[in-house]
Amino acid sequence: MVTLLYLSTCTTGACPKNNEFILTRERPDSTVETYFEIFCLGWVSRTQEMLFILILALTLTAGLAGDFSQTLCEHVPTIDLGLWVAKVHSSEPLVITKISSQHGGDIVLSRDDGKYFEIQGRAEYNVTTLCLTVQGLYRGDFRPYVTMEVNILPQSEARAKRATEVWSLASVPQTTDIKTLMHGFEPYHHLWGQGELSATTKHSSSPALTVHYPKGSYAVTPQRGAGFMTTPTNFPDGVTSLILKYDVYFENFGFGWGGKLPGLYGGDKTEGAFKCSGGNNPGTCFSLRLMWRENGDGEVYAYIPREHQASDFEHRPDIEINYSYGHSLMRGAIRFRSGSWQTVTEEVHLNTPQQANGRVKFCLKHGSEAEVCKEATRLNFRNHADYFLRGMMFSTFFGGSSSTHFAAPNDCHTYFRNFALIIPSNTVVG
Repeated sequence: MVTLLYLSTCTTGACPKNNEFILTRERPDSTVETYFEIFCLGWVSRTQEMLFILILALTLTAGLAGDFSQTLCEHVPTIDLGLWVAKVHSSEPLVITKISSQHGGDIVLSRDDGKYFEIQGRAEYNVTTLCLTVQGLYRGDFRPYVTMEVNILPQSEARAKRATEVWSLASVPQTTDIKTLMHGFEPYHHLWGQGELSATTKHSSSPALTVHYPKGSYAVTPQRGAGFMTTPTNFPDGVTSLILKYDVYFENFGFGWGGKLPGLYGGDKTEGAFKCSGGNNPGTCFSLRLMWRENGDGEVYAYIPREHQASDFEHRPDIEINYSYGHSLMRGAIRFRSGSWQTVTEEVHLNTPQQANGRVKFCLKHGSEAEVCKEATRLNFRNHADYFLRGMMFSTFFGGSSSTHFAAPNDCHTYFRNFALIIPSNTVVG
């Protein structure tokens, strides 16, 4: 592909003597790599005595070539509210960004090898034809040709694969005593912001955990929100798949430039598991908190290893890279709202150590509206076999560390209720 990029001017002497710029390699966005070979051609203007340069760039695109969307259907024996597994083959490498079904139920991408995928789900009603719509991006000049075969799991096996709730907390005591208030989260670690925590029935029939953000507060101000880590007493060791759910209510929010929300965390069995935040990513932990961004845009905010990620990790359209702090996964896939309750679900499946086959799904449901979900796959969360999911990192404040951009625009609150940690006994939760 040859593209005339731009016209530019420069003073005499700006071009190399041979009238050819040094070859440069740039990446103007997260989805396309371009290679520029730039030449200078010029002439001297008698009146301005300036050299006008016409810059012509030959752009060779070596990234993702186009959008892909295809609906795949297959006749199957009656799916009686059971589990199914779809095996999808693509003729060309494909980056899947969304999978949807006409039949309801939960869907997860359980295997992604670039050209071979396994998608698992549970039908919400009886069907004899299973249809999936697969969307994504493809590389190269040839549009992928995609096929699907479906296997149905027996009812006995489907029932065995349902999820197990290991901890839940619907509400907190309405008290001013912090120890009593926090009792349902025990054992918890590294509690901060006690002065901003309380309980109220202002927006619910039972007391909700309430967090206060003073106007002008952000990551480094003394009063800025609250945080702690919790690993419930009956939480087992060796957890590689986990779901976190809670309801959240934003009151009097301007969302500003962004802020943190609770998410899952993990790592080793020591204090090292608590350290992945605030620009620290020591390799003993990983954290997958959520964030709100401008206008309520949501994302997964990931402190994960730099090593052993997929080859296209830095160029994916669903990831904004930040090695100094956390990476933004799926920014804008969902949108939080101020002034109403919404249910958050985060589901994490750890990778095989040092392999980029982990995944995280982020869902949001507003009232009676349909739940909106987005999933990021082919990720490395851990490099060691004894690093597991450890529980919930409750962390919420405005920031970022810049008062100019991240300070809370208003005196505002969040309210939390109906916490749950759920361990899926397989990759599908029903």
